Amino acid sequence: MIRYLALAALLATPALAAPALQSGVVKHAAYTVCRAGPGVDLGEVGSNTAADCTGVVRTRDGAAALDNLALHCLELSDARKAGYKFSGYCVETDADGDKLYLSYEGPESGPITALGGTGKFAHVKCTGQWKVADAPGNSASVFAFTLEYDLDLKVE
Repeated sequence: MIRYLALAALLATPALAAPALQSGVVKHAAYTVCRAGPGVDLGEVGSNTAADCTGVVRTRDGAAALDNLALHCLELSDARKAGYKFSGYCVETDADGDKLYLSYEGPESGPITALGGTGKFAHVKCTGQWKVADAPGNSASVFAFTLEYDLDLKVE
């Protein structure tokens, strides 16, 4: 797990200057390491837990805009007999310190939406779909995954 943390720290080094934002589809991959947080055991009903996640966001198509962003998320999990459901709230921060706030939900995929932002992200609207791929060797207390998502970005 140490190598995941070292890789995330290396990849999260901010880029020098980001190109101007333009409307269009952005293809992202968030390489994420999470530490389990508090949880509530609901007996036979299931459980609710939280995790604190950090990582780096890279573009999957090589586009320079919105590449190499630092990521911090709070992920919530509802475990029930019928299955799991996840929701999360994330802050993506670029090299200039501008922030994009996102939310996502679903069991293994689902909608992702921009909630707002600062600086160059203040007037950005976007929605999209995400899906997750778990890394091997995960445990209940520390786990890693790749969150891939395509955002339909509108710069106003």
